[in-house]
Formats: sequence, C-alpha cells, structure tokens
Amino acid sequence: MAINRPLVFVDLDDTLFQTARKMAEGPRCTATLDAFGQPNGFMNATQQGFVEWLLATTDVVPVTARSVEAYQRVQLPFAHGAICSHGGVILSAEGVPDGDWHARMCHELAPEQARLHRLSEQTRGIGAELGFSLRSWVVEEQGLATYVVTKHSHETDQALLVVRAEVKARGLLNGLNVQGNGNNLAFLPQALQKREAVREWIRRDQALNGKRPLLGFGDSVSDLGFMAECDWWGTPKRGQLASHVCASVDHA
Repeated sequence: MAINRPLVFVDLDDTLFQTARKMAEGPRCTATLDAFGQPNGFMNATQQGFVEWLLATTDVVPVTARSVEAYQRVQLPFAHGAICSHGGVILSAEGVPDGDWHARMCHELAPEQARLHRLSEQTRGIGAELGFSLRSWVVEEQGLATYVVTKHSHETDQALLVVRAEVKARGLLNGLNVQGNGNNLAFLPQALQKREAVREWIRRDQALNGKRPLLGFGDSVSDLGFMAECDWWGTPKRGQLASHVCASVDHA
C-alpha cells in the first residue's frame, strides 16, 4: 500500500456493475456469479475502464450490502479488504472477518435478533395477502442476524413500495431504517450502517498512513451516509441518487 494513493470506498451493485436486464445492448464483461456459478452481474466498457483505473491508481475498499458469501462471488480483483452486509462485517485483505468489529456488532445487534427473523416472516405474509410473490430472508454473518432483505419474484418494483407501506402501516418498522432501490427492500437495525464501518476503517487507516485523499462512490441515496465521510464523492449518472439530485435542481 502506498500512502500517497487515494483511499476509495465504493458501492458495488448498480455502481460498478448490474444485472443484464438493466443494460443496453453492447459488449459486457462478467463481474459476478450467482450461487450456481453462472454469470449474473456485468460491466459495460465504461464501467470496466473505470474499475481498471481505480485499481491501478487507488486503494479500493468495496462497501456493499452483499453478505460475505455473495461478495466472494464478485470477480473483480479487490486486494485491500471490504465492508459487507451494510457495515455488519469488516473483511481483511485476506478475506477474514475482523473479530473486534464482529464483537461490536454482536453487542449492538443483540436486541434485534428475534425481531429480524419475525419481520422476515411477517413481510412474506403481508406480500401473500396483497397477492405478491416475495422472497424475504435474514442476512446472517457468523451466526449474527444483520438485516432483512425482500425481493419480488414476478412483480414490478412498484410491488415492493406497496409492501413497504403496508409493513410500516402495521407498526412493524419502528426503530428500523428502510432502504429501497429497484427490486431490493431492506430493513436494517439503526446500529447497522455502512457509514459507521467506513468511519472505523478511516480511523484505522489514518493511524497507519496519516491523512490521504478519500473518495466515495455509490448509486443509492442510502450510500450518501458513507460517501459523506469522504473528501469527494461521485455517483453514476443513471441511478437513484443521480435522479434525486437532478430532481432537486432547478434547470430553468
């Protein structure tokens, strides 16, 4: 690691790559595999060039909602560790979960363990009541429940907005953060934040290397939390965050 190299924190899905259904026609490069070893995430030529530039000139730390297992299916050659499960896990460069951070998460998420499993079941039930086919599960790391993720199987993304509103109306989300983007609806304990894990990473890095430029990249409004810890940040021009920024600007 060269201390004069910028340190980059970057979201993965829909920032560096995406599923085929979200891509225009043209050359594409495999970026991720599914649980059966088949390609399910791709980069276009521009994304591939961006990734190659980042890897050649900076120290890149992925900051992802992906579980450790799902992160291990990413085919990009990251070499400095990663932050997974919305900040629930810090991985070393060797891919080993950080014990101190895991102990902190165990302490902070202990009150939410039973609730998260119950909420996953309740969300599937509400979806069935509304006539939607949903998949909902609890993301666990080393036996620790971290958050609930819900996806639709054959609906439009609008279905998740309807489910989200109904789950909230029944008072099931008090004290939880909710993140939604496309076919992804996540219910997170307030103690689980990408931002907190990035803050810890920066603290450790500065203790070793001193202050160096910090850059953050993400596509979702929820990514702003960790991106705000950086000196500069950026977002893909077609994404949730870009849409929100453009909608807030007066173009007259």
